[in-house]
Amino acid sequence: MALPPFDLRGLLPPFKGGDPVTADRSPYFCDMSELCATLGTSDHRKQLLRNLIAYRALLATDDYADGLQFVDGSFVENIEQIESRNPTDIDVFSILSPPAKYVGNLAAWNAAGVTFWQTEIIDQAKNKARFSLDCYAMMFDASRPAALLKQLLYWYSLFSHRRANHDWKGFVAVPLDAAGDQAALATIGGP
Repeated sequence: MALPPFDLRGLLPPFKGGDPVTADRSPYFCDMSELCATLGTSDHRKQLLRNLIAYRALLATDDYADGLQFVDGSFVENIEQIESRNPTDIDVFSILSPPAKYVGNLAAWNAAGVTFWQTEIIDQAKNKARFSLDCYAMMFDASRPAALLKQLLYWYSLFSHRRANHDWKGFVAVPLDAAGDQAALATIGGP
């Protein structure tokens, strides 16, 4: 699904076209290359995208290879037009499948997994300082569908509205894809 252009308010529209019950709606699924091509419109935005790709590479260092990230905040708005400023960060909510090395291996999870989760994946202050990302995450657990649904509905409702004035808006969903991230990085320039 292609990302739509900003609407007249400077926001991704909550749905495409004139039919408010269409299935063609937010979150808009895309790959990292499309995200970079559509929203990497300035050097500042490209740096934020390089930071997001670096965070995704960090996830891969502990074998987090399957997941989805909701991308939101002023980064998915035309904040330059709306408030005459650059986006300060990217808001990211990650839904991650546990790495195979931790599945059924509580000892490995307790020995290394918990620490990596707490100090690398969800440490908001650290990730804000090093990546300019406002990071949140949850582990995908198919055995607890009610808990999963509750989290997804919370983040959907939070990310589908502007904090300042509660305007309904769209946001983006990007699956984890290390190879695709490297291809996207090449298009915006970076290591």
